[in-house]
Amino acid sequence: METLQTIAHLNQWRAQQSGDAVAYYVLRQGGYVPVTHAESYTHHTNLAMGLYALGARRGDRVAIISNTRAEWMQFDSAILSMGGVVVGLYPTSPARQMGYILDHSQARMAVVENKEQFDKIAGLDLPALEYLIVIDSSGMSPGDWLTLDEVATKGKVLLASHPGLPDELRNAVQPEDIAALIYTSGTTGPPKGVVMRHRNLVIIARDVANFLQLRPDDVGLIYLPLAHSLQRVTAYIGQQVGIVGYYLDDMTRLVDTCRLVQPTVLSAVPRIYEKIHTAVMTGIKKAPPRRQKLVYAALAVGEEVARRRRQNQPLPLILKAKHLFYDRLVFRKLRAALFGSRIRYLSSGAAPISRELLYFFEAIGLTIYEGYGLTETTSPITVNRPGEVKLGTVGRPLPGAEVKIASDGEILLKGPGIFSEYYQDADATRHAFTADGWFCTGDIGELDEDGYLRITDRKKNMIVTAGGKNVAPANVENLLVANPLISQAMVHGDRRKYLVALLTLDPEAILAWANERGQGARAYEELTQDEAVLALVQTAVDKANASLARYEQIKYFCILPEEMSVANGLLTPSLKLKRRDVEARYQAWLDGMYGEEAQ
Repeated sequence: METLQTIAHLNQWRAQQSGDAVAYYVLRQGGYVPVTHAESYTHHTNLAMGLYALGARRGDRVAIISNTRAEWMQFDSAILSMGGVVVGLYPTSPARQMGYILDHSQARMAVVENKEQFDKIAGLDLPALEYLIVIDSSGMSPGDWLTLDEVATKGKVLLASHPGLPDELRNAVQPEDIAALIYTSGTTGPPKGVVMRHRNLVIIARDVANFLQLRPDDVGLIYLPLAHSLQRVTAYIGQQVGIVGYYLDDMTRLVDTCRLVQPTVLSAVPRIYEKIHTAVMTGIKKAPPRRQKLVYAALAVGEEVARRRRQNQPLPLILKAKHLFYDRLVFRKLRAALFGSRIRYLSSGAAPISRELLYFFEAIGLTIYEGYGLTETTSPITVNRPGEVKLGTVGRPLPGAEVKIASDGEILLKGPGIFSEYYQDADATRHAFTADGWFCTGDIGELDEDGYLRITDRKKNMIVTAGGKNVAPANVENLLVANPLISQAMVHGDRRKYLVALLTLDPEAILAWANERGQGARAYEELTQDEAVLALVQTAVDKANASLARYEQIKYFCILPEEMSVANGLLTPSLKLKRRDVEARYQAWLDGMYGEEAQ
């Protein structure tokens, strides 16, 4: 990888190094089927030549609209290897937003997963769009579109007459060429196209792999959205190292798949760890009393051991013995049930994760290595790594990266992964950097004496109460969702006398609670208004408030009738709260918690 200058050469380079070794596994007819690096290279070359035969040239934008699957990365490699620019769109995006991105990027071609995605864009007025390519054409009538196989066939024909063309196109790609336009989620306005150059991706893939001590015998899962920079960069890292990947198209099967394929490394967003934690705690409550007592005793010991290790305190002999006993009897089985018996590295990124969640996993013997990055930083720019971890921080900068804190607390960054500009948006680009070239992240944080970065909140999310107190809502929200019953929380109170919260309940946890009381037939919305449920939630809020300053405490709360999701427009595709949209939809609820003050 040290000799590579562009991602255009990555697939070919890995095929030369490890041709007959397995690159990844795909699900076919209920079972995983291996694909070698040589097979992957052949397939992506055929697709690249097919795109070229259709008229795609160096610098042309080609969009991909699909859920996570092997074909996504096959087309990604194909587009990059012939000098094109990948424009990834979330398949959950509405047609209006897709139309904006396709028009703004001037994409000449679009690869869509299926009829659902095809129908979203087929009727849009997109003068620059010349071809639509469909991965899975099930249920589609013949029309003005091409199948994946048809593109590959055109590529084979061109390759037969021009065998040297793939190398010619690859070698023409330069490190400063644009590799991808990654559009931000647009929580406060239209998406902005972040320009990622080949040098950004090559350097970050190399540095992260070295920094985290990843190995060729590692096994991982590819399941997060590939339109997001985190999973895409992780895939490049996997290719660089030679890690075997398993494609998973349904995150609800994550734990089952981990037990099946036994990964050694896993990247996830906090919401996934929250759901796993809730499932564990709900399962414990369903266990017989004797089993519950055993697990709770084990957790108490695990938490004490974890606390002492964090503080570099020695472990008394009796505590060591207890921990060894509970690890063999409880924790080892629990780890294997959650992630398989080979897991050695868990990472979290894309959003803040609660300290309580980190402590829980640490107690059962699993350290979550939190990192920090943005689309504009080519994902990770600071990470914790084995042997150098401080829970509750997002680690230290990668090689060549610099972090400093502005006078108002904003995190400023420099480094080889920092993007160059927003596509066709000079004004936004200018506002993204200081006069001396530091990227303004919009996040608030602090550096400790050892150079570890701690994230407080988003700058634009900071609440200033009517009394002039500054509150970071993420800190309060993380305390609230630490309770297994609460799945989501949004704190509100800017220019108000006190803070309130909109909460949602974890569907599995509330259903288990209802089943225990013979009320399993009741609907979720009805349960959110049950007096007993409200009392349980109030207890959770009181517990969170006990560790907060008075001005940070939640005075009132409402439980929403459904979880906030991508489908209902209240989460971004990377599972971040769209605060303005939540506030707009539930403005009456929020005002109601302020009584006369809201008038």
